[in-house]
Parts: sequence; structure tokens; C-alpha cells
Amino acid sequence: MSYIPTTHDIVLCHGLMGFGSVGPLDYFKGVADDLKRLGCTVFVSEVSMVDDIKTRAGQLHTQINSYLSHRYGSAKDRSVHLICHSMGGLDARRLVHKDPKPEYNVLSITTVSTPHRGSPVSAWSESLNFFAKITAAPLLAIVHQCAPALKDLRPENMKVFNRTYPDVAGIKYFSVAAKFDPWRTHVYRLSHAFISDFSKDPMNRDAFGPNDGMVSVSSAKWGEFLDFVRQDTSHFGVLGWELMPGGLGGANSDFDAKRLYRQLVDNVARKVEGKAE
Repeated sequence: MSYIPTTHDIVLCHGLMGFGSVGPLDYFKGVADDLKRLGCTVFVSEVSMVDDIKTRAGQLHTQINSYLSHRYGSAKDRSVHLICHSMGGLDARRLVHKDPKPEYNVLSITTVSTPHRGSPVSAWSESLNFFAKITAAPLLAIVHQCAPALKDLRPENMKVFNRTYPDVAGIKYFSVAAKFDPWRTHVYRLSHAFISDFSKDPMNRDAFGPNDGMVSVSSAKWGEFLDFVRQDTSHFGVLGWELMPGGLGGANSDFDAKRLYRQLVDNVARKVEGKAE
């Protein structure tokens, strides 16, 4: 299949504990370079790893505005597509409600494994017994650093967020979700089991069910749902990480993340920009 590049700039927005690049490591593993080879103009943002949505959204706006101003002389009337992993999708949804409105236009927001209806990871970490905490230590080390963000991501708080920041007219919203069954020693095994159990929080069922170890499929659906991830993979597998540094398992498959992002770009090129082969 041939993929169509966008005319307007692509902005990649990372999630919780994310980064643009650290040395040879890219958060979106090789994705930016792959999209550039396709013919896209790509900017990789880098906001605070652990702050709340409001703070991160403000940082994202500043970076996009600065990038467009440096590249084109001004951000005024420039247009961008935001492609976001995890919490980055919530930053993007908050950004487009900025007052005063940004000078640039956001044409579309595409979210990948974003917890639109919250993630019960914080509640999961609080439920663990001593031995479970030892088993999940690598993931818990991250969770404990992310208190401001995880407070925002609680399902009950995301209900308030969704009422306060509804979709903006004129912007196209797309979403992608992932799920997998972790192997016995996988770092996501316990969080996956917790999120799979609807009975843990009957009032917030959309945050539970089949999941990628961090976010349920139901929570990740927003706007037009794109059934692009048909091969099982994890929350980091959709970025191309089979094994994260420090032993954080990414995927139990050879999922082709670069292909996924080509599909996402092709989708907005066709549906938003009206391009055709």
C-alpha cells in the first residue's frame, strides 16, 4: 500500500514520562524520520514528563508556536495535525481550548492509547500487597513519580475534564486503541489484570476491560475510532518499543509501529486535507 503524506505539519505529542529524544533514543521510535521519508514535515514536542494536563498543554502550545514561528516566520494561519500517544492526546484536547485562541490552526487530533475516560493505574498501585509491589517494582517506580498527572487521569476526574473540554467544532478527532495478553513475568501483568476487571469500579466501567497494560480499549476510543491496531501489542508496543530500558516490557509481538503512524498520517491526508493518490 502507498501512503499519502500531509501538506501541513505533523506534531508528535508524547505521553506520561515521555520525551522527545534522549541521546540515540526516540520516544516515537524512528517514527519521525520514517514520516519525513514519506514526505511529511514533522515536529516532535517535548513537554514535562510528570505534570498535570493544564501545564503540559501550555508547554505544548508554546513549543508549537515557537516551532512554526522559526520555520515559517510566523505561526499565524499555519495549520498542524497533532498525533499523540497516551496523555499527549489529553494535552492536545486541552490545548485547543486555550484562551486566547492560538494563531495557528489545529486541523486534527489523532490519539493513540489515550485514556480519554481515565486510567485506573493509580488505584491499581494503591491496591497492591507487599509481594505484588515487589513484582511490579519497575512500573511502580514510574507511577510514584507521576502523582500530578495520575490525579488528572483518575476516571472520576476525566469525567469532569470531558465535560469541561468537549470537542471543538472544525477539528477532526480520531483514535486508536491497543490490547494484549502479557506473559507471566511481564511488568504489565498485574496492572493488566486489574484494568481487565470491570468489578473494580462499576461506576467507571469505560476505564476497564481489554487493555494495553495501562489504558483500556473503551477509554482510548474518541471521535472516529480507527481499527488500525489488529495485532496484539502493549502501551509502549504502539511506539515500537519491544523492551523499554530498565526491563519495562513493551510488546510481546513484532508490531510495526512505523506502519501504524504512516496509516495515521495517510488517514488525515485523505479525510482532512482531501488528498488522493
